[in-house]
Amino acid sequence: MPTRTICLFTLSLLAFGIAHAQPPKVDPKADPPKAAAVNYKDHVLPILRKHCLNCHNADKATSDLNVATYQALMAGGASGEAVKPGNPGQSLLFRVTAHETEPKMPPKGPKVPDADLAVIKRWIEGGAPETAVGAAKVAGRKIDIDPVAITKGKPAGPPPMPVALPAAKLTKTERAHPVTAMAASPWAPLVAVSGHERVLLYNSDTLKLIGTLPFPERVVHVLKFSRNGKWLLAGGGRGGAQGRVVIWDVTTGKRVTEIGDEADVVLAADISPDHKLVALGGPGKLVKIYDTATGEQKRKIKKHTDWVTAMEFSPDGEMLASGDRNGGVYVWEPATGGIVFTLGDHKDAITALSWRADSQMLATSSEDGRLILWYAEDGFPTRSINAQVDARSPPAARGKLPGVLAAQYARNGQFVTCGRDNTARVWAANGNQLARLEGFTDVPSKVVFSHDGERVFAGDFTGKVWVWDVKDKKPAGDLTTNPD
Repeated sequence: MPTRTICLFTLSLLAFGIAHAQPPKVDPKADPPKAAAVNYKDHVLPILRKHCLNCHNADKATSDLNVATYQALMAGGASGEAVKPGNPGQSLLFRVTAHETEPKMPPKGPKVPDADLAVIKRWIEGGAPETAVGAAKVAGRKIDIDPVAITKGKPAGPPPMPVALPAAKLTKTERAHPVTAMAASPWAPLVAVSGHERVLLYNSDTLKLIGTLPFPERVVHVLKFSRNGKWLLAGGGRGGAQGRVVIWDVTTGKRVTEIGDEADVVLAADISPDHKLVALGGPGKLVKIYDTATGEQKRKIKKHTDWVTAMEFSPDGEMLASGDRNGGVYVWEPATGGIVFTLGDHKDAITALSWRADSQMLATSSEDGRLILWYAEDGFPTRSINAQVDARSPPAARGKLPGVLAAQYARNGQFVTCGRDNTARVWAANGNQLARLEGFTDVPSKVVFSHDGERVFAGDFTGKVWVWDVKDKKPAGDLTTNPD
């Protein structure tokens, strides 16, 4: 199967969710909520998200109608007012979804179930309130962000580690979830691994499970620790339905904030070193930059020609790199959204981006089989490495490069890769191979260094995380995405 075909198949599997439960079914015979209890946020938005949001969102507002927020829905679209509070018969939203008038919605799908239509009708009859208290406008949110100095060294004080995390009551799945995301704390012996609707936190020294963070948004596609290790970011969702970024406090396990309300899954995301910005991307082909404190979208960059699959802020916070499924890589100025460089050498999907600790070098990995090191001063490649092929590889593999699925820099300038040849490899800062780690029983999808660079963690599609000691190149144990 061609590499491009394999890549598209793999990304499609990840984007639409792997081994997750079906959403709960609505009983059409059940009584709808009482009029006083029906509101946009709790009852109507989930219905609109299921049936309408794919075509009527901020990025694709068909007929200029966006139903993703209360304010946008009440503003109406090209056909005028969508909701007339108190009167469903004069509300275009209800009439088109009930198939009482043209155009019938959704246009290419079955009619909205009667139980859902009853909820929309009761909501409009009750005055179309936004929240349970009937507020017409939600007060602007504001979260407190401690000043975070951009530091090139270890932050003062002990590194953040989980302490007495809240108990998470999550059902054990029949089989382990593929490792779709993984991250290591930059300063603490802590590794985060994606599981089924959860993030597992392991001690990278003892390999013991510390705790679990629920992610009911479904599949986790990206995990990133903040540069000082205080926050953990997760991005994901349900393909074609919903996407979001969640940020936890590492020490307490409490959610700090949620960013974005996407109509499709989040495949790439990162948080700036000063904690002020969150960037995300996915199938919408957009790079979106949000204010962390308020949740307000500050930038929407239209340049990518395919799904955004990788994203990372430079350690100094001055640049943001993003890559897509078509092999495009761009470097942006996050403060303005202006483009700095276009890096166009890759010929297939970008799988990972990683900045060196001094922000002077960017590593990009791709399904085309290459890892390229780019010099940040001028945007020129300094070295292109066929990362998953060497003299020990069979001739067929050397003729057709196996894809590189993940790459990450360590603080000492070394970097690690893994790929479709079922190996992980450690590289010196100059690009010379230091170690070849093999023995995988399935394709390794993600790889990271531990905080001190002494260990390599590589997760595969069976849900197993393999652990090696870098110095002696020997296995040190393993982890799972489905612990007892």
